[in-house]
Amino acid sequence: MAAGKLKSFTLSELIVVMIITAIVVGMAFSVLRIVQKQIHTIQTNFEKTTTLALFEQQLWQDFNTQHTVIYDNNKQALFMTSEIDTITYSFQDKYSLRNLDTIKLKINPGKAFFRGKEINSGHVDALSIYAETELPGYQIFVSKKNDLTFLMNQEDGF
Repeated sequence: MAAGKLKSFTLSELIVVMIITAIVVGMAFSVLRIVQKQIHTIQTNFEKTTTLALFEQQLWQDFNTQHTVIYDNNKQALFMTSEIDTITYSFQDKYSLRNLDTIKLKINPGKAFFRGKEINSGHVDALSIYAETELPGYQIFVSKKNDLTFLMNQEDGF
C-alpha cells in the first residue's frame, strides 16, 4: 500500500498569510490610536465648554446678586460686595480664581463699562470676558441693572 499525500500549505504560503495578517493588525492599531486621540480631544473640549458654561453661570449670578461691582485693571481682579458677602475674581496667566476656587482655564477680562461708558477701573455694571485661548470665539458678556441701593450709596446720587 502506498501512502497518500496530505494536502497542506507550503511554507511560503504560510509566510505570506502571516505578513498580510501583521499588516492588517498594524493598520487596525493605527486606526484605534487615531480614534483614541479624537476621543481625547472631544473629551477635553467638552470639559472646557462645561467649565466655561459653569463659570459664566456663576459669574452672572454673582454679578447680579451683589450690590457693588468694582473692576481693577491693574490687578486684573473683580470685586463684588453686598451687605453679607464679598466675592473676588482674579484673572491670572494660566488660571482664574473665584475667591479660593481655581478655574483651570485662561480667561481674560476685556472691556469694562459703567453706565454705558468704557472704563479702565472702578465701579462696573457690564464686563466682557474672553476665553479665546481655550475655545476659539468664546466670549462672555455680563451686565446688571444698578439698583436703588447702589444709586443711593453713590456720592453724586442720580
